[in-house]
Amino acid sequence: MGADVVARDNLLDSTPATRSLGIAANAPYVVVIMSTFQGERYVREQMLSVLSQLPARGTVLVRDDGSTDRTVDEIAALTDPRITIIAGQNLGFGQSFLTLLSLVPKDVDMVMLADQDDVWLPDKLQRAWGRLNQLGSEPGLYGSAQTFVDQNLHPLGRTPPLPRSPSMANALTENIIVGCTAAINRAALLLLQRAGVPASVRFHDWWIYLVVSAFGVVVYDEEPTLLYRQHGGNVIGRHPGLVKRMQRAWKVIVRDDWTSSLLGQIHAFFEHYGNLISPDGKSLLTHYFVDREETAVPRWASVFSPRQRHQSLIDDVVLRCLLALRKLPSAPFMMQRPGTSRLQPARRAPKDHRC
Repeated sequence: MGADVVARDNLLDSTPATRSLGIAANAPYVVVIMSTFQGERYVREQMLSVLSQLPARGTVLVRDDGSTDRTVDEIAALTDPRITIIAGQNLGFGQSFLTLLSLVPKDVDMVMLADQDDVWLPDKLQRAWGRLNQLGSEPGLYGSAQTFVDQNLHPLGRTPPLPRSPSMANALTENIIVGCTAAINRAALLLLQRAGVPASVRFHDWWIYLVVSAFGVVVYDEEPTLLYRQHGGNVIGRHPGLVKRMQRAWKVIVRDDWTSSLLGQIHAFFEHYGNLISPDGKSLLTHYFVDREETAVPRWASVFSPRQRHQSLIDDVVLRCLLALRKLPSAPFMMQRPGTSRLQPARRAPKDHRC
């Protein structure tokens, strides 16, 4: 096993620093939220890696998104009083996580997001709290790199360093804070809870990145804090390798109509935060997009601006092409539903889930 991957037997052991965090008199009140769906195979291992480093005032809030397998049973079998399980209908991963965020108590010190099939490294919680605790009352979002592993936790690589720092300009059109690494402080939670669960938001982590980058601080940790498991059930995995990345890009951009997701999210941001952001933030937002009744529309500046917004130049060019297509009279990858007056994404059969 490679040096960048912690041995399986050590994953469930708390480090001395984590134990001291757990018993300290001023230990933070931490809530971990996890949305599950058909995750019976890996969820127990992930849950144990989370529970092993919870501080004294730590809980896990699970919302099951309509599983038909033994996911809920696997979690319940742990019989740990720190876990609360909510069985819900299938909403899809984004709406499910945002529903969980809306249920987190307002006096929490830190909220951490967890996917059902990864494995947390022993210092994940401590690293996130160490960064967020420095921000005081300013809204803060923490994210980190990941170590890619196969279904048996054999190393496949890790995320490369970010070439550009987090920013609102970047967050408008790209997400760099992967949800399973994310943590937010109380100020960020209260900010996000103002909007509730916007129906036009599909990617919860991208939404969190956009909102917090507009009002607070986004911290990115280049040290991996979890084992990001890649397997056949991944909906939106970060697969290493050029071919895998291209396949993932095709699925998300074309089949799932990524552009509609982007514009729907911008519309939600206009609706809930457009009158709250700073003049500079408002100027940036309206320079690239204009809000309509049911969605946002890109301006030509979003296509021809000399400023690179994506981490990758290639991704930035693809973004401009997709937004340019939206400026044409009839956009590809769209169909008009009977009885509607605007172009809308074609319906997908049962909602997918990040797992």
